[in-house]
Amino acid sequence: MTTDGASGWREEIRRRIQAPSSRVHLMGVGGIGMAGVARLLAAKGLTVTGCDGGAPRTMEWLRSCGIPATTGHDPRHLDGVDWAVYSPALAPGHPERVAAEKRGIPLYRRGQVLPVLAESWKTLAVSGTHGKTTTSSMIAHILRACGVDASWCIGGELPPDGSPAGVGRSEWLVIEADESDGTLAHYFPEIAVITNIEFDHMEHFASKEAMVDCFRAFARQAKSVVYCADDPEAAKAGSAVKGISYGLPAGADFRAEGLETRPQGTHFAVRAPGRRTAAAFLPLPGRHNVLNALAALAACDRCGIALEAACAALEGFALPRRRFEPVADARGIRVIADYAHHPSEIRALIDAAKQAGAGRIWAVFQPHRHTRTLALGADFPPAFDGVAGVILAPVYAASEPPLEGGTSEDLLKHFWRHAGAPAELARNLEEAANLVAARWKSGDWVLVVGAGDVEDVGPMLKRKLEARQSRRERA
Repeated sequence: MTTDGASGWREEIRRRIQAPSSRVHLMGVGGIGMAGVARLLAAKGLTVTGCDGGAPRTMEWLRSCGIPATTGHDPRHLDGVDWAVYSPALAPGHPERVAAEKRGIPLYRRGQVLPVLAESWKTLAVSGTHGKTTTSSMIAHILRACGVDASWCIGGELPPDGSPAGVGRSEWLVIEADESDGTLAHYFPEIAVITNIEFDHMEHFASKEAMVDCFRAFARQAKSVVYCADDPEAAKAGSAVKGISYGLPAGADFRAEGLETRPQGTHFAVRAPGRRTAAAFLPLPGRHNVLNALAALAACDRCGIALEAACAALEGFALPRRRFEPVADARGIRVIADYAHHPSEIRALIDAAKQAGAGRIWAVFQPHRHTRTLALGADFPPAFDGVAGVILAPVYAASEPPLEGGTSEDLLKHFWRHAGAPAELARNLEEAANLVAARWKSGDWVLVVGAGDVEDVGPMLKRKLEARQSRRERA
């Protein structure tokens, strides 16, 4: 039986988590967020199993953690299960969900379970339309580098081993709090971070105001709030609860000054309350990453980490997978994969590539969700201004049905109307890789952009570069 719309679910989940003999099954456990929840549930002593329709890398990671993760869905997975958790990617008619409902097995959404799990720690929850994964990863890195053995549950594969979650010995838990399905409003964290608020997730929110209300509830329920002064909506939500601000404006509580941008990263000075200052070097390109770093520094300051120590720890930070990730570098051509799927994220990615020394830039872009493509279609072409050309792959539907006005063909028309980067449509990912490979020259960069399986284009391009290199060496 599903608990959607029911009251009392929080107490039910709390009681089930506290029962050490409880057996819980996770449907869609290969999803990066579900895998992290599975790890935390296992750490609480529960018997955890999971399955997924595909075989993502996280499945092998789960098995290495001692969590049985089965490829494929089957109602028999529910035998002996006391309760179950399902991924938001699983539709209501999914066979395992239906089987659980028929058997009377309590069903909960991931976004219900993680906020209750978080009650076992002092939780530092990072929210925002953009930058959540990077910022939460930075916070976890700084805490651990400064001697705080924090636990974490983050929607990304963190270096060095690609772990989306881990269990430490301290009282702190760092989580990425997702707003996409409205469950952000279920958190009551010790510290809340709001990086920015920009309208997204049209598949769930009927309006921008509905989405903003979700963030405001999150802010009101936190003991302390850290928010970005550069972002208007985040600033409204954070200042309403007298939070700590960060950003580039002179009035921000934590601010960066004297930015020196170089291909290797950014040098800047940090000014903090109490006239504290420290020098920082962030080994990443992009103004947006400086803001992410300021958010992390402000949050860690609330945890009692000295500013100079936190700034020093930043120098050793490495991005999670699919965040400005180098995939190939051969014959003077560089391929970078990035999870960007919103116009603002794409614009920030291109700016970061230019700071990092990119010459001519090509982009392979896979729109994510028909609803987003329809709602923001006209905003995507300007985000790609400055690139040599864009190859559009078919929309990654993420379980959505096709939507008139929300296809890649529709998006191509927006590119035609915008006098910016030329765009071309590919029938599939392999064709997208071939179209780029037919155009690139030494010195070019290729950005593989999107949150879906467009990441497969990176290895395709790498193989093409290696094959050309091999032919040249034989010649």
